[in-house]
Amino acid sequence: MADLRQSPDWANYLKSINWKIEKINNIYIYIKYFPVLGSFVKLQRSEILNQKIITFIENKYHPFQFSIEPGVYPRHPERVLRVEGFHPSNSPSLPTKTLIINLNKSENELLKSFSQKVRYNITRTSFLKRVEIVESDNVLDFTNFWRENFEKNRFPFFSQQKNIIAMQKSFGENSKILLAKKDNKIIAVLFLLFFDKVSYYMYAAANNEGRKNFAPTLLTWHAILLSKKLGMKTFDFDGIYDTRFPLESWQGFTKFKSGFSKTEVSYPGLFVKSKFNIKIF
Repeated sequence: MADLRQSPDWANYLKSINWKIEKINNIYIYIKYFPVLGSFVKLQRSEILNQKIITFIENKYHPFQFSIEPGVYPRHPERVLRVEGFHPSNSPSLPTKTLIINLNKSENELLKSFSQKVRYNITRTSFLKRVEIVESDNVLDFTNFWRENFEKNRFPFFSQQKNIIAMQKSFGENSKILLAKKDNKIIAVLFLLFFDKVSYYMYAAANNEGRKNFAPTLLTWHAILLSKKLGMKTFDFDGIYDTRFPLESWQGFTKFKSGFSKTEVSYPGLFVKSKFNIKIF
């Protein structure tokens, strides 16, 4: 199963934000140029990783930094990477652990697989009908709410809004924006991407009113059902807390996501080869 970061839509997204795209043996490689330093190259979640590919990239682009984040396969990427002079990094750019849900189950089976608290909150919120879940094509509704209720608290001087807008444009029909509303006001949001029969939980946020009404739980349940309806086979939460690379701020949403699934998938992490003692991405 190919990863989202090896999809044509992801490649188009990075191209739209000024990355150069190289495709070798159906593997996407991403290149960015920096004045004076030269080229930075990243290879993310490739199912194939060997000396031939690494040598080709290095000979063609002579990167000052080459970053590789292997997929689940090959099984022992560290051996190839260490031989080629790569070293593990303490700060990966992609999540190194995630939770997944098998969508080849009935709606009732899925609901039963959740924690008792999640089941209760879904049932209670649905019964009371205080929260309405709607699909939206307006990415600004999403990004403005997400910026105000999540991003601004963590990154007050840095915003991903333009990147999210570019991502939604590149993925088009392979993306969905879900809004939770109460009294016609947005109280929570969720952004999904689809590739290779996998639905990815990419960005989400809620305000105090949303959390009080369990809107994130209901949004996620609707996202799971929508993904199943669209023919997806797997629901990927795209990131949870990993003790190998501890980010304390991730523990809260990891607890939330764990109520929906206990099936974990781990990735090796980030490996870097650099001509200088710096890390770009």
